[in-house]
Amino acid sequence: MKRFPSAAGYFHPVLPATILIATVALPAQAVLAAEGDHLTFGLGAGIVPRYEGSDEHRVTAVPLIDAQYGLFFARSGDGLGLKLLQTPQFTAGVGLNWMQGYDRDDVPDGIGKLSDALGARIFVSTHFSGAVATLSATQAVTKSERGLIANARLSYPYDVTDRFKVVPSVAVNWANAKYMNSYFGIDSEQAARSGLSKYHPSAGFKDASLRVGFNYELSKNWNITGAVGVSRLLGNAADSPLVKRKTQVVGAIGVTYDF
Repeated sequence: MKRFPSAAGYFHPVLPATILIATVALPAQAVLAAEGDHLTFGLGAGIVPRYEGSDEHRVTAVPLIDAQYGLFFARSGDGLGLKLLQTPQFTAGVGLNWMQGYDRDDVPDGIGKLSDALGARIFVSTHFSGAVATLSATQAVTKSERGLIANARLSYPYDVTDRFKVVPSVAVNWANAKYMNSYFGIDSEQAARSGLSKYHPSAGFKDASLRVGFNYELSKNWNITGAVGVSRLLGNAADSPLVKRKTQVVGAIGVTYDF
């Protein structure tokens, strides 16, 4: 099977402002983890919520990168990292990823900006009966108060034809109290400025999602790739006064080139 760094690869759980775009990520790369050195680069566009729970969307550029050299990898959504263990059925590794915040203009007045942070990530994935199961956890390191988020995902790559491939997947995210308060909490000052009620969520499951990534090979080197997904905020995240829409839909499409 030919790998593809679909726009799905841009959807990863540590990019809250673009969360679902963040989540439609993964499958293709995880599925093809056993492949050798390669470099794929592309660009696309995505439609995402202005922040998690927003009822407004924006269009954003989607960089599509999938590179591997030996144990080193660089991949949209997964960041930079090393595969510490890799077999045809099992992969484990570590890496660095970007935990995106949001601009003050994206959230209700008075909430203010949430700065980006660098996160340390660990992950394991395994293949069975044609499916791929992946577990990962990302802890903020440049802003430790940003907290930790863990993701569990199950995907099933499927070849519709020799040139057209799809990867449906389901996932769930769990976050600790620091993470939940960073993205869904409202402190006294924010409450006074915004008029919203104070809110201090505890740790728990943050969201569940369903998505489908796809790739169509135009030629030996050129591909059209994309993804669509829907996510539902859960528990304390869904109850935040910041949340205006609990269910959010995202999509992305782009073009890539295999070097």
